[in-house]
Amino acid sequence: MLVQHNHTNTDGSIYTVAYNSAVARPPEMPSNVRPSVLVLTLYSGEAEFGRCRNSLENQSYTSWEHRLFEGLPNAEAHARLYQTVMAERGNHDLFLKLDADMILADREVLADLVQVFERRPRLDHLVFAVTDWMTDSQIIGAHLFSNRVHWNKHRETLYVDPDPEFPGEKVMVMNPPRDLVLHASDPSPLQAFHFGAHRALQASQAYRGLLDSRPHDARIQWQYLDRVWRHFERTGDSRLGLAMLAADMVFRRELPATASEYSDPALITAFEHVSKIEGPDILARLEQRWATSAKRNRTWRRALGPTRFSLVVGRSLRDAAATAVKAACGWSRDSVQIGSRA
Repeated sequence: MLVQHNHTNTDGSIYTVAYNSAVARPPEMPSNVRPSVLVLTLYSGEAEFGRCRNSLENQSYTSWEHRLFEGLPNAEAHARLYQTVMAERGNHDLFLKLDADMILADREVLADLVQVFERRPRLDHLVFAVTDWMTDSQIIGAHLFSNRVHWNKHRETLYVDPDPEFPGEKVMVMNPPRDLVLHASDPSPLQAFHFGAHRALQASQAYRGLLDSRPHDARIQWQYLDRVWRHFERTGDSRLGLAMLAADMVFRRELPATASEYSDPALITAFEHVSKIEGPDILARLEQRWATSAKRNRTWRRALGPTRFSLVVGRSLRDAAATAVKAACGWSRDSVQIGSRA
């Protein structure tokens, strides 16, 4: 049985620990051996890849190797990455999924992440928030796995990064004490357009049957899109506007389910039609459906449809009730420390 506990650090950050209570605890890692880390990167032309690689090469922690998966369809790329983790478990202790649009924020990040595992020998899956430029916020996130995790096969093509199974603990760090990973910090226009399409497909779950609904994921991705819109209003950056144009196209079924792929012809054609539109013109084009919070929520609700929207509302109420119960019962003061740097 998977048991989950929410905790609050002494610095006020919140994290969640989950562990399988029916499985024996894994053995501790030898204290005199520094873990070997295999860093795995999915690359589809993201503009930040050079800085991603440089940030890894500049790390003070040097016991790592790097594996690149380039130009593959999204589902296939993730499947190969997870297969690699399972195939290499005898050669490496930890596996960091560092996408090509992710940059390690300083040279001590990898050392600090490894130290979390050294201090918590039962830890198998560390998830931590990244500093995302598109939403101008912290979002989940980046993943570091032990060599005890494994994934079962699935046919999912949109939500292609499921949690693994593991014998020990899972920790989620929602508010790190400093920036650890910078996400999509300088995206290309196509990259931003793809971001909007991909997130909108997840937020609206367009083209999915009701039995395949994922109401919690829909709500989270909608919150991200809402933040992108507000960031666009504040800055007028045309790349944010392109992301919102793509999201709007998905919501109105003008982009297909395959638009989650960078190489999708429909995505590329749509991008070519709008790529030269400036920020103020994008704002004018979208304000009727997006300019106010009420308008945005109506737009999202129409995209979901009444039945799926009811599922999202029901899941939101259950999540709120569960959070209230946990708060009333009191959260553990145990802490996860990811080194703080001035």
